[in-house]
Amino acid sequence: MRRQRRGFTLLEVIVAITVTGLALTTAGMALTAARNTVVRIQTHEARTEADSRLRALLTDMLRHAPAAEQVDAPLLVVDRSGGAPVLRFLSNGVREPYGTGGPWLVEVAVRDSVLLVRATPTGRDGGASPLTATLSSVSGFEVRVLEHASALESPTWRADWPIAQDRPRAIELTWRLPANDAPIPLRVVLAPLERPRS
Repeated sequence: MRRQRRGFTLLEVIVAITVTGLALTTAGMALTAARNTVVRIQTHEARTEADSRLRALLTDMLRHAPAAEQVDAPLLVVDRSGGAPVLRFLSNGVREPYGTGGPWLVEVAVRDSVLLVRATPTGRDGGASPLTATLSSVSGFEVRVLEHASALESPTWRADWPIAQDRPRAIELTWRLPANDAPIPLRVVLAPLERPRS
């Protein structure tokens, strides 16, 4: 006569515990991976939004230059004396309504992997506080300006701007964010483009 079995053998209990442990480990790893993905997506979205805001801010600032006869300082300078370029320009487009306030001196440069835009009031807005905007984790920064067309030649891009009381036809700022394969330059047309005369 055979005896009827009651309960589980030790081997069956060990197998059940092992399978349950593997299932819990797999679920935990999936949950951790999902959380990490969410954090990466949120970081990317925040950085992309900050980049977009900075681009809009710079575009407004660059498009609203004071008239040359209203100021004594250079309208736009690309300073390359320290190796990395520093862009300095005067703008009436720092505070709304754009174009109605006094000139501000704006400086754009990369310092310790942070793109820094600092606007300091001059003239009649001199009592206002300086404004600062930053974008972190920036690698590389480049500035190019499009010169005016001559009578015989098309305008060309250059690395400096030597004319103190005039502005170039356009300006291009380029910086790279993490995970960007190719940086997207910010190009702002400052004056209507001329066709070369023939």
